[in-house]
Amino acid sequence: MTLHESARRDNADDAGTAPRPDLLGRIAAPLAAINRAPLTSFHVVMVVTALLTVIGLGMVLSSSNVLAFSGGGTPFDIFLRQAVFVTIGWVGFVVALRMRFELLRAAALPMLLVSIGLLIAVLIPGVGMEINGSRGWIDLGFFAIQPAEIAKFTFIVWASSVVAKRIRTGYWLDLLFPAIVGYGVVAALVVVAPDLGMATAVTLAFLCVLWFAGYPTRHFVWVIAFGTVVFGVLAVTFAYRFERVRTFANTFVGDFSNPQGSAYQSYQGMLSLAEGGLFGVGLGQSSAKWFYLPEATNDFIFAIIGEELGWFGAAVVVSLYLALGWAGMRIALRSADPFRRLLAGTITTTIVLQAFINIGYVVGLLPVTGLQLPLISNGGTSAVVTLVSLGLLANCARHEPEAISAILSSPERRRRRWFTLPDPRPYTPERPVPASDAPGRSSAGARRYGEPVTRQPSPRRRAAQPAPAPRPARGAPAGPRYESMPIPADAARDRRRGATAMTGRNAKPVRARDDDRRRPRRPAADPGSRQSPGGAGPSPIHRGRER
Repeated sequence: MTLHESARRDNADDAGTAPRPDLLGRIAAPLAAINRAPLTSFHVVMVVTALLTVIGLGMVLSSSNVLAFSGGGTPFDIFLRQAVFVTIGWVGFVVALRMRFELLRAAALPMLLVSIGLLIAVLIPGVGMEINGSRGWIDLGFFAIQPAEIAKFTFIVWASSVVAKRIRTGYWLDLLFPAIVGYGVVAALVVVAPDLGMATAVTLAFLCVLWFAGYPTRHFVWVIAFGTVVFGVLAVTFAYRFERVRTFANTFVGDFSNPQGSAYQSYQGMLSLAEGGLFGVGLGQSSAKWFYLPEATNDFIFAIIGEELGWFGAAVVVSLYLALGWAGMRIALRSADPFRRLLAGTITTTIVLQAFINIGYVVGLLPVTGLQLPLISNGGTSAVVTLVSLGLLANCARHEPEAISAILSSPERRRRRWFTLPDPRPYTPERPVPASDAPGRSSAGARRYGEPVTRQPSPRRRAAQPAPAPRPARGAPAGPRYESMPIPADAARDRRRGATAMTGRNAKPVRARDDDRRRPRRPAADPGSRQSPGGAGPSPIHRGRER
C-alpha cells in the first residue's frame, strides 16, 4: 500500500466517524436563516393572507351552495357575492400597502367620526336592518354593510395615533385619555344595537392598544376587572345572553340534556367535528350544511372545515393564524415608530384573538359570542375590513429598519415600473418631551421611562425671581462679564482647569473667556531657546535681532 492510498483511507475513516447534524439541527438552520431575513415578516403576511382568502372562498362555496339553492337562486349566489367583497378587499389591501402613514394619521379622526355616524344611523328605524335580534346592518340594495366592523377598524387607527403621541410622557392618564372617550362612544353604540360580540372585539382592541403602549400593569388589571364586571352584567341582563352562558356551562362539562333547545347549535357543531375525524369526509360532502347546523356559513364555518377537511385541515387553519400572530408580533417588536408598533400589534392581536374566540366556542371551550372567523366566514364587510387591516400590517412590515435598508439598497429598485411599491421612509423621531416638564408629571415617572428630569420652579418662587436683564441693542457696549465678579481661589483653580465655578447663592456658571479659548497655543520652544529651562542661548528669532 502506497503512502497516498493510506492517507486517502485515513481521510475516509475520519469522514465516516465525524458527527452528522441531527434532524432538529437540519430543520432549525433554515428556520433561523428565514428569521434573519429582513423581509420575512412582509412575505409571511402576504402568503398567509392569500392562503386564508383562498381557503375562505372555498369553504364559503362548499357550505353555502345548499342554502343558496334553497333560496330560489343558483348554488353560486352567496359565493359570488362573497367573491365580489373579497375583490374589493384586495383593492383596499393594495391601497393600504401603498399608503403613507402621515396621511393615515391625518385621516384617523375623520374616519372615526364617519363610522360613529354610521353607528347612529343603524339605530334609526327604516335605515338599520335587524338580523338575529341585532340591528347592526344597513341595507344598500345589492348588499348590506356592518358599521360595527368599520368602527372597530377606525377606532384602532385613531387610538393608535393618539396614544402614540403620549407614550413619551409616561403618564398613565395620558395613555388613557382621550382613547377611552372614543372607546366609550363606540362600545356604547354597539351595545345598544345590541351586539355584545362586536363590543367584545372593540374592547379587545382598546386593551391591546393600552398593553402595547406600556400601560402600567396594576392599572391594566383594574381595567380588565372593571370590563369583566360590566360584560358580566350585560350578559345576564338579557334572557338570550344568559341562556348562552348557561348552555356553555352545561356543554363544557358534557351535559347535553337539551340537544333540541338552547344547546342545539353547539351540539350540532361538535357532531360535525366528530364526524370529520382525521382526514374528513371530503370537500363539499358535509351533511351538517343540509340545515342541520345553523349559521354554517358564518359563525360555525369552522365546524364545516373540521367535517370536510378533518383534523389536519383544521390544524392547517390554526397554524396559519399562529403564523400571522408570529409575524405581527415580529413587526411590532421591530418597528421604530410608536404609531406603527401600536397599529401592527393591535391589528394582529385583534384578528388572531377573534379567530381563536370563534374556534373556541365552536369546539365548546367558550360561550357563543357571534364573532366571525376572519377571512373565512361569509361576510362582506368583515372581509373588506380584515384585508385592509392586513394591508396596513404588510405596510408596517416594509417599514422595519432592516427592511428599509434591504429595499433601498436593492439593485432592482432602479428598474421602476408602474406596479412597484413606493420606497419606505425611515422613521424620524420627534423631539422628546420630558415627563417632568409637563404639568402634573413627576420626576419618578420620568426616570421610569428614561426621560431627562428637569425640575421646574414653583409659581411662587418664579414670581420672586428678578426679571432678566434686557438684551443690549446692537452696537451698544457689552455689559460686565462674569469674570469681573470675585471668585474664590478654589474656583479660580477649577476655572484654569476647565471646570465651572459657582459663586454666591444664585450660582452662575463662570467659564473661560472666549478670546482665551480661541487664542492659539504657543508652539513648543526648542532646547536652545530662552524659554527652555536649560536654554543654552537665545532663540533663532532673538539671534536674528542680535545680528
